[in-house]
Amino acid sequence: MPAEITAVDVVRILGTLSDEGGDRSSRNRFIHGYLTKYDRPEPVLADIENLLASYHGFGGDIESLERAYGDLLNRLAEVAGFSVDYIKYSGREKITGIWKVNESFEIRVSAIIGKSFEEAKGIARNALLILPQELELGRPFVTVKRLGELFTMVSQIELPVSSVASILMTDDDYDKRIASFMELIFLAFRKELSRKVQPSSLKREWESNELNDFIKSLKLPTVGMLFALSESPCNGEELVERINHFLEKAGGERLKSPMALGAIMGALSKHYSGIKEELVLREGKSYRVAEKYRESISEIKTRFWRRFQEDNR
Repeated sequence: MPAEITAVDVVRILGTLSDEGGDRSSRNRFIHGYLTKYDRPEPVLADIENLLASYHGFGGDIESLERAYGDLLNRLAEVAGFSVDYIKYSGREKITGIWKVNESFEIRVSAIIGKSFEEAKGIARNALLILPQELELGRPFVTVKRLGELFTMVSQIELPVSSVASILMTDDDYDKRIASFMELIFLAFRKELSRKVQPSSLKREWESNELNDFIKSLKLPTVGMLFALSESPCNGEELVERINHFLEKAGGERLKSPMALGAIMGALSKHYSGIKEELVLREGKSYRVAEKYRESISEIKTRFWRRFQEDNR
């Protein structure tokens, strides 16, 4: 990216940044014609720094410059390894982007410059606030400078993006925070841990052969849960019915109540040891298998019943 072309220049040329017009909108041209040329954090951060330096003396549409700031930070997250949803400018909650890592982490982000103190404080209740500089806000936030240092470091070493996401989370899911912390421990003390634990078991993502061996080691009710949810998501009562149907066919003892689901979920979590990706996700009253593993579990299910029939002829 030539140094003389900056986001400020592009905003001046476009006049305004707007979502209106779909693929032909000025925002779409800004993202796909300009931001996507960045593939490293350093030039994005230099552009943000220039934008902030130009902010107070900018003679154009100041709101468009603020919008460019949010999109620059979205691009920064993308080059650091996040999957990013660019949120419409007109959103009432002032969310500028949603940063994701697989199905495990989803961070609502609000990158703002010229908002009032009270408005910034209100936004921080629902999103990760990214500010140009420190502010006595009484709410959690991160500065561009510190975030930039972190993302630059991440791009230089093989650090899992999920570890970064756990630091930036605005909720209190400490299971996720601890899991990512354990990843960092493994990276730092790989040699020490490898003497006691098989390295393959410390990878976040399940390999097909690992998943197959793992399911073979599980008790029938836990296998039944995975097989049942590989068909489709369902609530607790329906899941118990599906598991009991499986257990009847497989010769296992029926579950007595939905309370047993907690024990099964606990057994799965124990096997994950905070390192492997979760296979079963609970959202409110609904349970589902992680989509990326659904097909593999369905194939294992087919082989399971084939072997079962052969063994019981």
